Amino acid sequence: MITLENVCAGYEGKTIVRNANVTFEPGNITVLIGPNGCGKSTLLKSIVRINPHTSGSIQIGNTPVEKLSTSKLAQNVAYLAQNKKAPDITVMKMVLHGRFAYLNYPRKYRAEDFEIAKKALKWAGMEEKSDEIVSKLSGGMQQKVYIAMALAQDADTILMDEPTTYLDIVHQLRLMEMAKALAQKGKAVVMVLHDLTQALEIADKVVVLKAGEIIAQGSPDEVYECGSLEKAFGIKIEKIKTEKGAYIWHYSRSL
Repeated sequence: MITLENVCAGYEGKTIVRNANVTFEPGNITVLIGPNGCGKSTLLKSIVRINPHTSGSIQIGNTPVEKLSTSKLAQNVAYLAQNKKAPDITVMKMVLHGRFAYLNYPRKYRAEDFEIAKKALKWAGMEEKSDEIVSKLSGGMQQKVYIAMALAQDADTILMDEPTTYLDIVHQLRLMEMAKALAQKGKAVVMVLHDLTQALEIADKVVVLKAGEIIAQGSPDEVYECGSLEKAFGIKIEKIKTEKGAYIWHYSRSL
């Protein structure tokens, strides 16, 4: 479990996130939403110390994040950044990178590392692609490779920053299915998403940010009913029940 209390974070001397209080719990999918530049990515980066927090507290389990070694942090938290450049290495070698946190210098893979990587690839449906070059794969397949690498990392929490970017609808749906499966395995899954419908349908908890502050958090229904989505995005949002009993979300440009 990851707990943030009164966290402020930013970069180049500029504070982007202010007084963030949120918990990411095992077995749950938490989705961060909000307008561009509101601090979603910065919040994730503060957890993995890419942009270290400047005040407040970030606890990984019961340990302050700054007291964890780089390898211990990686054993606890896997981070999938946005705009990743796919390397010219094989899928298997890429997934094995997830084992770095468990290796001493010089990094020499053990039999158990290969076994864990193979299981991760199989789980992600990429077992038959293990010898292919990552950069030559489609965007959807590359995303599966990164998911497999995160699985091989065997971290309790997986942070995904805009994981659906550039993916077609089929691969987006598959990614959402994989996120649900990860949560069912007991992982804490945290995602930044721009598609509100997708976010509201998949999330156990939604965290709404605006101008660097968390203005609401709770179940999709709770953040909808309190009006925080309309406040954050400046749009009218309606929850409509279909004839078959399902719900859809309808948006209009202005309130």
